[in-house]
Amino acid sequence: MLQSSLAYRGFVITPMAAFDGGLYAAMTIVCDSDGIQRASGVLGHFACAEDARAFALIAGKKDIDQRLHTPLAA
Repeated sequence: MLQSSLAYRGFVITPMAAFDGGLYAAMTIVCDSDGIQRASGVLGHFACAEDARAFALIAGKKDIDQRLHTPLAA
């Protein structure tokens, strides 16, 4: 499982691809500025690791964008 991280809007995204039953499972870990990490679980399966990591990176960015634009409940 090759992992490389990317800083995005104050968070660190680690997109991952794990070989799983003939395909590659895409997953993401997002770390905030306090060091708290959230893992996505499996986001989908892809024919190659590069596609799985690319999808995981997009999903991680979308997660961060949604967090930054969602008002906190009162």
